[in-house]
Amino acid sequence: MSTKPADAPDNVASQPSQVVQKYAPSVPNFMRLGSVPVNYLQEVETDLLEPVVFSDGSSSTVDGFCRFQLQNKGFLHSHSKIFFQLDVSGAADRQIFPVNIGVGKLVKKAVLKIGNKVLNEISDWDKLHAFHSTKISNENMKERELYTTGRSLNYQINNGNGGSLGQKATSISLSVGRDPTRTVTEGAITYDDSDYQTMPFAVMEGNKNEEAPSFAIDLSDLFPFLKVHQLPLFTMNEPVTIELTLYPPVQGRCARVSETGSDQSHSINRNELKFCADYIYYGSGDEMDQWANQNKQLDFSFVDYRAITTTVSNTSIQSDTVRNIGMASRLVSKVITMFGSTIDGEHRIMMDTSAIAPALSADGVVSPIEYNLRYNDKFEFSSNIKNTARLYSLLQQSEGMVFISRDAYTGQGQAFEPATGQTNTFEGNTLGGQRLVVGGAAGSYFFLCTRLSGGRVGQRGIELHVKASNGLRSDTVNIMRNYCEYMRSARLDNGVITVFNL
Repeated sequence: MSTKPADAPDNVASQPSQVVQKYAPSVPNFMRLGSVPVNYLQEVETDLLEPVVFSDGSSSTVDGFCRFQLQNKGFLHSHSKIFFQLDVSGAADRQIFPVNIGVGKLVKKAVLKIGNKVLNEISDWDKLHAFHSTKISNENMKERELYTTGRSLNYQINNGNGGSLGQKATSISLSVGRDPTRTVTEGAITYDDSDYQTMPFAVMEGNKNEEAPSFAIDLSDLFPFLKVHQLPLFTMNEPVTIELTLYPPVQGRCARVSETGSDQSHSINRNELKFCADYIYYGSGDEMDQWANQNKQLDFSFVDYRAITTTVSNTSIQSDTVRNIGMASRLVSKVITMFGSTIDGEHRIMMDTSAIAPALSADGVVSPIEYNLRYNDKFEFSSNIKNTARLYSLLQQSEGMVFISRDAYTGQGQAFEPATGQTNTFEGNTLGGQRLVVGGAAGSYFFLCTRLSGGRVGQRGIELHVKASNGLRSDTVNIMRNYCEYMRSARLDNGVITVFNL
């Protein structure tokens, strides 16, 4: 009687059993997608889940809330999506989602739970999402994100600016691939590229509520855990829930293009609020059960973000400012710092998600800024960093390629301003002129980011040292946000998960 397995080569029929064993079929590690053969059978089951809890909020002070509960089956696809649509029937003015984060502006806080244990919990999620959105290329912004998420932060070179067709490039602006308005004068084509507009399908108007766009937020964008792991839902004995805190209906959800008019209210269309959950199944037989029996205990390492928000006056930031942002006894890998404003409202194309740069001096030079971090009784840098080019280099070293121009980062260069007396606008909002009341892109992407090198943070936590000699915005109280990226781990043992801070 032959001991040859069905899938073994012919020449091993008479080999000893220890040799034959190597030809026995094995179950790949489904948690490591690279180990799964490309021709391995895979099935995807899609469910459209309704929220089990929903509240739309009210006015400008009461947050909305929704909760989804997943079914414990298959592996959760990390690119499952939550779909949103606004009901704008009561809003008369033309509106768009912020160009840098799109529909992500709706989410204030995101929480991923298994049972009563929290895997990821991120406050002020939309501001962190604005930071991560800078890593999306122009091509993807224009050809993918505009249609799926409502983001449209795509830079374009302008040729003309009110002059003849073919005039040399004089500036850059935002564009979604549409030509500016053209006019014909005495048979010669001239065009006015001072204003670009978004695609018609991305516009929300009160008299066209039935045409309001439906956009999606990717689950891996909400939760860093899902960027590196798939959740084996079928092995879990506890419910898996997603909780989203939403911004209030008034002033908090989308941008009103017009500067005039009253504050608009934008309720969420409950009928279009869906969680499109993709569940993955591998193999044609009992492979998943075999894998579960072989992996009764699973360990996960992942990152989470802790948001620390404080206010800082324009006067105090002009002298040495020190803030303790905590994180004692945590393994912190990165610190992200940005400055916002309390008056950036709904009539700005980025609303309150812009990261404002230090004020420019009279000659157009960014004010000296001093930056450092101190923890474990020593500074991260031997001397305070004062050069904005080096700050940008630190951002690149921490995040890789970011698509931020010099003018967008510091407000220097006047790339958004074609010439004296001319302006570039997007949906009527001036792009140049750093931090103009009407919005703008110049000096609105000033992110400070440092990847820490000192290991675990000691009992005194992390101190942020910062100074901007010319201040930030003088017309408002400035908000300083710090996001600390820290390491966590989780253990799934016989269907029950335990979460630890490293």
